[in-house]
Amino acid sequence: MKDKMSKIIRIFALFALMFSTAAVFAQDDSDVDVSAIPFMGIRYWGVDEGLLVTGVIANTPAEAAELRAGDVVMSVEGEAIQVDTVREVVWKFDPGTTVTLRMDRDGDNIERDLTLMARPEDLFENETYAIPLDLGSVGLFVGECNGQLLVLGALAGSEVSTAGFQLYDRIVEIDGDAVETIGEADIAVSDLSEGDVLSFVILRDEREMTIKVITEDHRRRRPPRHRPSPRPRTELTSAYVSESIGLGYGEGFIEVQSISPAHELYAAGIRRYDVITAANGAPLEEAKDYFSGDDIALTVARQSGTFEFEARSSVAPLLLYGLDAPVEQDRSQWLGLHEKQVTLGVRYIQLEPDNPYFEGASVNHGAYVAEVIEGLPAAKAGIKVGDVIVAVAGEAVTMELDLRNRIYFHKPGDQVTLDVLREGEMIQIEVTLRVAS
Repeated sequence: MKDKMSKIIRIFALFALMFSTAAVFAQDDSDVDVSAIPFMGIRYWGVDEGLLVTGVIANTPAEAAELRAGDVVMSVEGEAIQVDTVREVVWKFDPGTTVTLRMDRDGDNIERDLTLMARPEDLFENETYAIPLDLGSVGLFVGECNGQLLVLGALAGSEVSTAGFQLYDRIVEIDGDAVETIGEADIAVSDLSEGDVLSFVILRDEREMTIKVITEDHRRRRPPRHRPSPRPRTELTSAYVSESIGLGYGEGFIEVQSISPAHELYAAGIRRYDVITAANGAPLEEAKDYFSGDDIALTVARQSGTFEFEARSSVAPLLLYGLDAPVEQDRSQWLGLHEKQVTLGVRYIQLEPDNPYFEGASVNHGAYVAEVIEGLPAAKAGIKVGDVIVAVAGEAVTMELDLRNRIYFHKPGDQVTLDVLREGEMIQIEVTLRVAS
C-alpha cells in the first residue's frame, strides 16, 4: 500500500512541477498556445481577499481599465478569484471578451470593465509592455516570516549587494511606505525607474537604520527567439517549468530554456540557452556525489565555449529531476542537509491540495516526508517516511510557504512543534533544531 501511495505522490509531484501556476502575470503557458491565453496585464500577489495588484504592465487591458498597484481584485464576472483559481476563473474567456472586475481600492468596493487581450508572444522582449519593477528585479531577495519581511540575499554585483544589508535585516519601510509582505514591498518599488533613489528603513537587533541605493533594473532582456542554439537540438524527454526557471531534460544534458535573475542558478552564472553537461566532473547520469559538499561544479556548454560554474548543492534535486536518478532523489527537496542554518534532516515533496493522500483528512496541504536522515533532529524526534508535515509552530506548510521556509528562520536550539498527518490521524511532534554538522 505504501509503495502504491508513494507512486501516486510522485506522479502528482511531477504534475505540480510541470504545471505550477506562474503567479507573477496571472498566466501559465506551459501547455497552452500563448495566442489563446486571455491576458489582463497585471503582476500580483495572493492575499486572502483575492489578487493584490503589485504592478500594471504598460499598454495592456489593466492599464486601459485604470487598475492601480494596491488594488485587490476580488472577483471576475461575479466569480471569486484566488491565485490558484486564475485558470478556472479567467482562462474560460476568449481574448477580446469584456469582463467586470470587482475590486477593493483603499477600502472602497469598486468595479471596472476590462477587455481581455491575447497574451503577447514577445511580452518580455517588447519594450511597449513595460513591466513594473519589483524587489527581485532591483537585486534584493526577501522572505516573509511571522509577519516580518526579512532580507535573504542580494544579486552579486548589484547596488543593493554593497549597500550595507545583512542577512535577516527586517525591512519595515520602503520609500516611505510601511511594508510587512513581499506584495507590499513590490508595490512600493513598482513606480520607480532606473536612476531613482530607493530608500529602505530596516531594523537590525531592534536598531533602526536607513539604507539608500540607486535603483537598477537587473532583469535580463531575452535574446532573439531565433538565436542559434549552443549545440544541435536534441530530443527532450521531460521538462521542469516554474515562474523562475524552465529546464528541458535530454539524454545526458539539461537545457536552460528560461531563467529569472531571482533564481540561485542565475546568481551562480547560469544563463538562458546554457546546456549543462556534467556535474563535479562526471556526466550527469553518472554523477553520484551531488550532495557530498556545499557546492556542485557544473560544466556548461555555450556557443562561445565550455565553462564551469559553482552552484550550491541545494539545487541538486532540480538537476536530478528528469534524469535517470534513484527514486528517492526524484522531484523532492533536501531540507537542511547541507545548509549552514538549522536543519530538520528530511527530504520532502510539497503536495498539491488535490493529492489523493488528503482524502478523508481535515487538511489539504503539507510536505510528504520522502526520507529521514539518521542522526538529525527529525529522526531523533520520531518523524517517519510517509508522514506529512502540515504546520511548523502553528504556521501552515503550503505551496507558497513550504517546509523549507517555515524552518529557515529558526535558530539552533529552538524547539518547535510540528503538526503531522500520519496514516490519516493528526499528531504533534516536538523537534529541537540544530545545524547539520
